[in-house]
Amino acid sequence: MPSPIAHVAVAVAAALAAPDGSPLRARSAVLAAAVASLLPDLDLLAAATLPGGIEWHHGPTHSLLGAGFLAFAFGLAVGLRGAPLLWTMFCGFLHPILDWELGVPGGPSTFGVPLFWPMIATKFIAPYPLFRPFNIHEAGFITNMFTPAALGPYLRELVFAAVVLGYVRFTRGRFRVLPRRAQR
Repeated sequence: MPSPIAHVAVAVAAALAAPDGSPLRARSAVLAAAVASLLPDLDLLAAATLPGGIEWHHGPTHSLLGAGFLAFAFGLAVGLRGAPLLWTMFCGFLHPILDWELGVPGGPSTFGVPLFWPMIATKFIAPYPLFRPFNIHEAGFITNMFTPAALGPYLRELVFAAVVLGYVRFTRGRFRVLPRRAQR
């Protein structure tokens, strides 16, 4: 599953792709987007403390509605308005989409993501996952994330983060979404 490394890398890359002078590139907006990209994993606190453990993870906070609400509420709480607030909410939406890549059908991690909760309770799994899942089982989910066995997935995510951020850095300014004003 994507660790915080991948979630933050995608949110920061998305903010850095904005044009210079954009309110989305302000440090506060980039930081808020990075935090918003992690908010759906607050359900890990329930997974670590409540009976049922890992069954709490990938619940309503991993739906588009839940992640968007958490990010929007966080943005309002830290005083964001306008485009930075909506951008923070967009980065919250990115979390369940990246986690949709978690599951390997028939593999060790098949609990999926309830993208359209509460309208549809089905948990979705990507047919071709981008991220290799960590060894997930209820008896030590959090502890397993900090073991030598997790080093491989973390290294892959660091490479993923470097590629995404490098691509944004390399292509920034090379493509224009809006045409330049005509020279007079």
